[in-house]
Amino acid sequence: MTKKENDNKIILDNHIIILWEVDIMSYSSDLTKDRILECAKEEFLKNGFNNAQVGKIAKKAKVTTGAIYRHFRNKEELFFALIEEVYNYTLDVVSDVEKRSEHKTIMTDSDLVDDEKIIENLFLETMLFVDYMYAHFDNFKLIFECSKGTQVENFIEDITERYTAKNIKLILSNAKQENIITGIKEFEVHVITKGYITSLCECVLHDIPYDNVSEYIRSIVVFQYYGWQGLMKKNNK
Repeated sequence: MTKKENDNKIILDNHIIILWEVDIMSYSSDLTKDRILECAKEEFLKNGFNNAQVGKIAKKAKVTTGAIYRHFRNKEELFFALIEEVYNYTLDVVSDVEKRSEHKTIMTDSDLVDDEKIIENLFLETMLFVDYMYAHFDNFKLIFECSKGTQVENFIEDITERYTAKNIKLILSNAKQENIITGIKEFEVHVITKGYITSLCECVLHDIPYDNVSEYIRSIVVFQYYGWQGLMKKNNK
C-alpha cells in the first residue's frame, strides 16, 4: 500500500470512528433525556409544577442540574415536554369538532333518524377521546391536576370557552332553522358546557377504572343530550 493510500485509509478510519462516537453520544444523550423526562413526570405528579424541584429530578435521574438545562431551558419547558403531545391532540380534536359543528344543530342530525342513534353516535365519538385520555393517563393528570403556575393551568377553562362559542352557534343555528327566538343566556351555555368538559376530566382526576368508564360516559352523554333538548324547549319564545 502506498503512503497516499495508507494516509487515505487512516483518514477514512478516523472519519468512521468520529461518526461512531457521534452516534454513541447522540444515543447516550437521548437516553439521558428520556430518563430526565421519566423522573420529571414522577416529581410533577407527586408535587405539582410549583412545588417540583429540578434538583430532585436531577438526583432521581442521576444527572446534574446542568445536564437538565442542556436539554430544557427551564422547569416549565421540561413540564411542557411531558404534555405537549396530548395538549396538541386535544386542541386538534376541539378544532375538528368546531368545523363539523358548522353543519349540525343541537336538535337534529340529518344523518341520523332518532334520539337513540344520535346518542349512540355521540357516545362513540366521546369514547374515542376518553380512550386517548386513558392511553396517556399520566400526561392528562399533569395538565388537569399539576399544572398550576404553567401556561396550561387554565386549560379546562380555555377549552370550555371554545366549546361554549361552538354551542352558542349551534343554538342560534337551530333557532333560525326552527324559526324561533331563544332566550338562553350565554352564561347558561357556559356553565352547562363547563359541566360537560369537567365531567370528562373527572375520569382522570378521580382515577375512575377504565372498566367503569364506559357506563359513566354514556350517562353523561344521555344527560347532556336530553338536557340541551329540554333547555331549548324551555327557552323557546
